[in-house]
Amino acid sequence: MLSRLLAALITVVLVSSSVMPSYALEDPASRRARQQREAQTLPNEAQKALQQGDVDTAIKLYTKAIDSGAFRGQPEVLGQLYYERGLAYRQKNDCTNAVPDFDKAAELINKGELFFSRAACYLEMNQEDKALADFDLAIKADPEAPAYRKARCIIMFNKKNFASALPDCEKALAAAPDDKNLLLAASQAAEQTGNRARAAELYRKLLAVDPGNPVATEGLKRVGG
Repeated sequence: MLSRLLAALITVVLVSSSVMPSYALEDPASRRARQQREAQTLPNEAQKALQQGDVDTAIKLYTKAIDSGAFRGQPEVLGQLYYERGLAYRQKNDCTNAVPDFDKAAELINKGELFFSRAACYLEMNQEDKALADFDLAIKADPEAPAYRKARCIIMFNKKNFASALPDCEKALAAAPDDKNLLLAASQAAEQTGNRARAAELYRKLLAVDPGNPVATEGLKRVGG
């Protein structure tokens, strides 16, 4: 009797096992491949979150993409991810975390906008010399970008290095001839370097943009314009 009960029990177990759903086991290589495919969507998701103003979610998604390892064989993409996460931190006014990301990005990519963004952080952190070094790198990467020239023009002018400031001021003015700050810096830099004719011309342009400007009025008196 006992043997028949055991046989019946075994039969029930076997029948029950045969009708249970079967699940395919995922081997490690397949799992890694799937995770890498999924990771490819993270950068776009992070960008969308950033565009929607959800900075914290963007940072989490960038971090997940970086840590996934899916982009180790794509240094330019990985560098861009670090740069964009740095921008997200920068949007939170968190340069303490932004700068390390910009540093990692700079090891992988060479973009003027990257160095310009890091320079902006350094200025906020009162590290002017580091900011100036990054403006140099930004201009080296993109010599025609007027924003980089303007930034270096202003910083060199504030350091009273007028001879170095003037070429950048002039380059930036070519793209923005009515920029009051550039005209202020360029006119005085031209005067300080002895180019009285150019200084007078720039002072007159400054007056045209800002009638009655005292710097331009007094400058014209000095240079005989």
